[in-house]
Amino acid sequence: MKKNEKIDIVYLWVDDSDKNWRAQKDKWLEIIKGQKPVYEDAAIEARWRDNGEFLYSLRSVEKFAPWVNHIYIVTGFDQVPKWLNTDHPKITIVPHSAIMPSDAIPTFNATAIEMCIPNIPGLSERFLLMNDDMFFNRALKPSFFFDKLGRARVLYSNHSHRSNNIKLWKSRVDEYNQTLILSAEFIEHVFGKRVYKYRPSHGIDPYLKSSWLECRNHPQITDQIDAQTRNKFRTNTEVQRWMFNLYDLITGRAKFIHSRARKHTRHKITDFFYNLVFMPWIKNSPVYCTDTRSARRALLNAPTFCINDSRDTDDEILRANAEFMAERFPEKSKFEK
Repeated sequence: MKKNEKIDIVYLWVDDSDKNWRAQKDKWLEIIKGQKPVYEDAAIEARWRDNGEFLYSLRSVEKFAPWVNHIYIVTGFDQVPKWLNTDHPKITIVPHSAIMPSDAIPTFNATAIEMCIPNIPGLSERFLLMNDDMFFNRALKPSFFFDKLGRARVLYSNHSHRSNNIKLWKSRVDEYNQTLILSAEFIEHVFGKRVYKYRPSHGIDPYLKSSWLECRNHPQITDQIDAQTRNKFRTNTEVQRWMFNLYDLITGRAKFIHSRARKHTRHKITDFFYNLVFMPWIKNSPVYCTDTRSARRALLNAPTFCINDSRDTDDEILRANAEFMAERFPEKSKFEK
């Protein structure tokens, strides 16, 4: 990658407490009920719940990735975080209407929105895609995400219980994994490469805009993208943006790096030896957790981490996570009013 080449960040954000947003969400859920295979977790509260993570995520960007060129915040329903300093020169709010077809709006489907990210006006060739519950956890250089040849450095793990019988394999896994398998199916059917063993490591992901567009606009792929862009909620018939990482792999534009999570179970001796043996991989792998209390040790030195919300996240966990974020990132950033 050329010295001083620009790298942007793209966030997707929603305020689920907005009464207009909630009314529209409920209306469209009723309209599409029974019409298409919707994710089991497509419409649970945790899918959109704003737990205040975004403020701390931006603090982590300012503290540990000051080299970021620009931050694009993609959102709908005229929503803007109340605390956000929209006058900051690095911040741009991108409404869904600026990047999505008019008949795709309103949408409650992050996968549909993500398909349109390269349409962001002014987006740099190289960018990072983050959820608002993801954080930089130590000072990282651009080379952590893009190597000296300009390739995306993509962290991955291996699919477990993989089968050569793709139809059977898909029938045994949840909806999210079905969409990952479908993404790999497109790579095989269109480009003749089998890349089923890889699955994304849940973290801050690097992309090349021109490569994403090249794959998305392929004649055998564009109809799929156009169709799922108009899905109001997630379905198990959609490809994930992971497909664009796989495309970069087969075209030599990505370097795939195996990621291993630090073990922190009740079997402390076994965990110790596992973490010791695999330390070279663990030290540069993201941490993914729901309850920060159970992952404290793993969170100490991880380069990035994600505090995932789920249907099992209760008020006690939310309070503990909020305390952890405030403790980890106490300094107000210039991105705040």
